[in-house]
Amino acid sequence: MDGINSRRFAEMEALASSYFRCYLVPVMNETQAYLNRKQVEEMKEYSTSVSGILGMMATAGQPLGDPYQTLKLTGEWNSKTTEEYIGMCKERILASDDIQRDLACMAGRWRETVVAEIGRKRYDALSEKLGCDLAYAYLDYRMDQLMVDKLVNDRIPKSSAEYIIRKAGQSSLLGLAQTLGRSPLAEEIESRSEAAYHPSTLEKGAGNVLGASADAIMLGGAGSWASLARFVGMDVALTAAADSLMPDTPREKSVEECISKGVFGKENNVFDIFRKEATMIPAKENTLIAQVNGQLRNKIPVINFGFMDWSKKENEKPVWMKNYSMPGKERKDQYKDVPLVVAPGYEDAYLKEQEMLKEKAEAEREQTKNNTETQTDGYTGQNAEDVETAIETREKTESQAEQTNINGWDGLLRSFGLDGMGKVAGNLGYIIAMLPDMLLGLFTGKTKSLGLKDNLLPIASIVAGLFVRNPLLKILLMGLGGANLLNKASKEALSNQQNEDNGYSRKESGNLQYKRYADEPLNPRIANPVLQGCTLIATIDRVPCTIQISPTVADAYRSGAVPLNTLANAILAQSDRLRQMAAENYDSSQQESAARSRGIQ
Repeated sequence: MDGINSRRFAEMEALASSYFRCYLVPVMNETQAYLNRKQVEEMKEYSTSVSGILGMMATAGQPLGDPYQTLKLTGEWNSKTTEEYIGMCKERILASDDIQRDLACMAGRWRETVVAEIGRKRYDALSEKLGCDLAYAYLDYRMDQLMVDKLVNDRIPKSSAEYIIRKAGQSSLLGLAQTLGRSPLAEEIESRSEAAYHPSTLEKGAGNVLGASADAIMLGGAGSWASLARFVGMDVALTAAADSLMPDTPREKSVEECISKGVFGKENNVFDIFRKEATMIPAKENTLIAQVNGQLRNKIPVINFGFMDWSKKENEKPVWMKNYSMPGKERKDQYKDVPLVVAPGYEDAYLKEQEMLKEKAEAEREQTKNNTETQTDGYTGQNAEDVETAIETREKTESQAEQTNINGWDGLLRSFGLDGMGKVAGNLGYIIAMLPDMLLGLFTGKTKSLGLKDNLLPIASIVAGLFVRNPLLKILLMGLGGANLLNKASKEALSNQQNEDNGYSRKESGNLQYKRYADEPLNPRIANPVLQGCTLIATIDRVPCTIQISPTVADAYRSGAVPLNTLANAILAQSDRLRQMAAENYDSSQQESAARSRGIQ
């Protein structure tokens, strides 16, 4: 930038942002938790009081009645606005001498930077015209903006579903009281968060339609499709007209724009350029943070992490390995695969034992193969049916064991019979092509998943939806029932396709078969892998290890579907991933604990 030391101002912006994240954000979180706890206690006390009981009785028959509306207007804690919450945060900040001294130190650094640009005389003139020190005024404004920016980031919707539900609540009569009760700062945060999310026209329309539909059900305007469409159309049209007729409020100049013009003589906001440059400065190259850290009471943690330097150190041999040597003799080449934990003089015994284990594993593999061939010839008639039934039971048990509740929706979808819809949606083309065969198999008995015995509830849901007049309830009943039947038929069609693939064979000669994997070269870090039962014994990084694997994986190895080298490589890769994740979680927890220990408790 012409005539301005932008690098120094960028370092100042990075310093202020880093200090805010490390020490002021915990203050805001603690204040929010304290305020929420007080609000819950106040609501609990109000619910058991005489006025609260009478208020709940008065609003019991009103669809739009809020029993806590009086408490939100007169309560000590529930009536707090966003501006008052910011004021509570500032009170906690002012109560800390360490934070006050650190902010004064940063203001002094900013003053020195500005004086170096415009001179002391002009700086004093601007401060006198402002009525206070320019550095203190700007730093106070900057911390306020960082607090508001944090509230905006926390308010940004995380997904389309969250935005549509929030938009529906705001456009509905159910959320009218909350919308009208917003303070000016809360309204600004809401508008900025929506602008930062940048919703599409479809998302906005879906939110308005969903809110209008909720109003129609609540007010009894959904007796038929025509009345529902008329009500929703009128509501959406009025909402769009109100938004278009809302006057645009003129935007006032911000403090940063005034400083840009008065101090730097620029019409545009130069601080946006400073912050953009601050994001490009590595932490270890910010000399200002290194200088100021010696004067701050609360130090700013600086992580000097370089991936290239770390990789070079990782490739080097550890110091204890460099200094390791056998007393009186060097380690021979024939013992290079022997772990260092083996005592000197017992290397030959270790190698001999490994050879015996390998021969034993080969003998077991041959015996298993011979037994498999014998059992294949002996399974006929009723025995084959018993094996098929056992395989089906085993697959069902394994599929139930693999179901988890990671995303929180798994249990709900399973209760409606909609689990596995992601796989169905990914193979929709094949499923639509196979639907005629599935419907024809319904009459011939080939399609087993659409039988009457196992589908009474979805069929009853569809039949009930035919006789319901409420259109939304009709869609819900018929949609859930139809989706349940479609999901079952689709899973059976995909199962038939999977059984016909070359790599998969659900039953072949009465034995469970697995997808076959190619034999990979053994990772140089692994030596002498042997599988005994469900335990893999191997030397990894020159250290003997035992790894417990699942019976299914062990069965796949014994059937010849998974080679031993491929299995060992996969286990090593998974172990490295888990170790890296554990290291990252440990480092992040250490940084958070260090930051919290320096903050306000």
